[in-house]
Amino acid sequence: MARHPDTLGSSSLSDSTAESISDLLMWDFPSQKSGITEYHDLPTKEALDSDLETFVREVLQNANDQGLANNDPVNVTFEFQQIDDVDKFLDTFNWDNRDALPENLRWHIQQANKNKKTRDAGLKRFLNHFDEEELLILTIHDENTTGLYGSEDNSSSPYGALVKDFGSSEKPSSSSGGSFGLGKTVLWAFSGISTVLFNSTPMNALDDHEPPRLVGRSILPSHEHEDGVDTYTNHGWFGLDDEEARSRLGRLPSIWQDQGPVEEVAETLGVGRGDRGTGTSIGVIGFRIPGEDLNPDPEELADDFRHAAVKHFWPAISRGDLNVSVKTPEGDEEVATLDDAPGVRPFQEAYERLFQPVGSKLEKPGDFAKTEVKLTVPEENDEVVDDPDPSYETSVDVVLRQLNPADSNALEESEDSDIGPNHVARLRGAQMIVDYLDKGNVADRGKNFAAVLAAGEAQTPEGEVPTDEQLAVEKFLKRSEPTQHDDWVGSKNEYLKKHYSGTIVREVNGLAGERLERELADVVREEVESGDEVPNMDDVAPIMQGRSTEGPGGGSVMEWEKEPSTSFDGECWKFAGSGGPKEDHNGWELKIRLDRIDAEESQSEVIPISSITPDPTNATVSYQKKGIKLIMDSTVDEIEFEGQSDEVLNPGEDYSEALEVGDLTEVRLDVSAEVETGDEE
Repeated sequence: MARHPDTLGSSSLSDSTAESISDLLMWDFPSQKSGITEYHDLPTKEALDSDLETFVREVLQNANDQGLANNDPVNVTFEFQQIDDVDKFLDTFNWDNRDALPENLRWHIQQANKNKKTRDAGLKRFLNHFDEEELLILTIHDENTTGLYGSEDNSSSPYGALVKDFGSSEKPSSSSGGSFGLGKTVLWAFSGISTVLFNSTPMNALDDHEPPRLVGRSILPSHEHEDGVDTYTNHGWFGLDDEEARSRLGRLPSIWQDQGPVEEVAETLGVGRGDRGTGTSIGVIGFRIPGEDLNPDPEELADDFRHAAVKHFWPAISRGDLNVSVKTPEGDEEVATLDDAPGVRPFQEAYERLFQPVGSKLEKPGDFAKTEVKLTVPEENDEVVDDPDPSYETSVDVVLRQLNPADSNALEESEDSDIGPNHVARLRGAQMIVDYLDKGNVADRGKNFAAVLAAGEAQTPEGEVPTDEQLAVEKFLKRSEPTQHDDWVGSKNEYLKKHYSGTIVREVNGLAGERLERELADVVREEVESGDEVPNMDDVAPIMQGRSTEGPGGGSVMEWEKEPSTSFDGECWKFAGSGGPKEDHNGWELKIRLDRIDAEESQSEVIPISSITPDPTNATVSYQKKGIKLIMDSTVDEIEFEGQSDEVLNPGEDYSEALEVGDLTEVRLDVSAEVETGDEE
């Protein structure tokens, strides 16, 4: 990865130039007369709960998605800078040096702190502790990316998506990371003054302008002028003082090099790019971790940044598609390698075998095996999508590695609670790990494994064109990702429901639940020969018999508003119920499973449950070896649930292959409850 000189050198603004640029650039918060309540909500409010890993994930995802199609890697440098000349920075930044108070950012922050409806405690803490002598900036430089091209009023461009319009997402390929476009708000959430600067050299300049392009944006609670007349919205802009553009756009525009000394201004403000070429440098002013110390130690944070980068982007890093480094104020720059997150090595080694011939069973430590999980992508909704895709019957790939002692040691060295033996790392074409699923319930004794589930364009060998099925899976899963891109979600996902017609929840859940676990078990476990004869389909009638609602001491502890019941729709079992504990509680659990009952009225087999939807949604769903567990805390007194099994009758399928059991005459839904009361020690 290329090394670059310190950007706060002699090319920054002279004192005279700083004074003149102060008249060229200004802060502006559009005002309106409708009162403070209309604009009091903050787009950053959810991001304020983000941790450092989420910040690194979102930043790298945005940069990686904007890589140029030239087979060269995207380079990202996290540079921590302690500003040497804080006075010159603040003057150039129009902190509090303008005669008109509303043209100073400090004044807006002070007024915003008076809005009690959306007060960000971090803003007040920053003002109380900022002595104007020290200022930490985190600058994120990306190279070999598209940069922020696009006109001031074009939302369907990188400039519009990253800087202008929250909630939009304009990514250059179908495999880009996520559809909701809100993850970028972490940039502002990690700024002590909720303010971010952008200096970009875009691949396409605008209207013959000369790059670079500079703009700043602040997101504060809406606030009122001291005169009580004007109310300011929560979106402030640092840009060119151009009254015509301001009138047309309703805000200030960005400034280009041909309109003023942008390169020098950028150097002074800590976002200079030097010779980095196309791409963007993003300055997070007053870097902080929400809810933590306002003055974090960059030397300590450097290790955490590299670790988070490798943990979530090792597929792109190991393929040579992404380089990440961290630079501290002392001038040290270190490149992120697999050594920064040793727990990912077994997963990375499994991933390397994705396109190589391997067996279908794990036999000994160090072995690799491959399987697939079936997936039906629903057809796209023709009322929403132009030229909609049909439904596709396809699958995703899973590669497993049986852990050897070295692998186990690597996982033991990992401090990540979500990485360990018998986990599955899931990814699609964005080459970012979506999550690590714990599937220890399928591991045989002594057969611990690490697995990678590759879906969509991640299933396409490098240099080849994705199939229609792979493209369809990519779109389907991309649309299923929440704001932080850390899961594939089907339940309560209105965005998916809007774009698809058909079974959604079952297909998404199948890539995390029983469907995935069955395929893993087939690879990991020894085969058991049953010898049972399979009945003729005409001899079997789907019947529900009985239920069980018991606490640890026996007897019913539940009050059922709708007693648990099942029905059969010709392909799978469906079940539902609603109720809650009879007594006060400190939390409770429901264990739900479906059992096949043989001719001797004994349990013969557990029927896999493919999906369950609880209401309220804050109940934790845990897929168990035999069924599903719902976990409720003390705030939940009643829950309603509905779910379904995997398909047991598929059109044209050989029934003997579907059941693989002896004489069956009925099916039982078993629901057991465990309630923690105040009397328990």
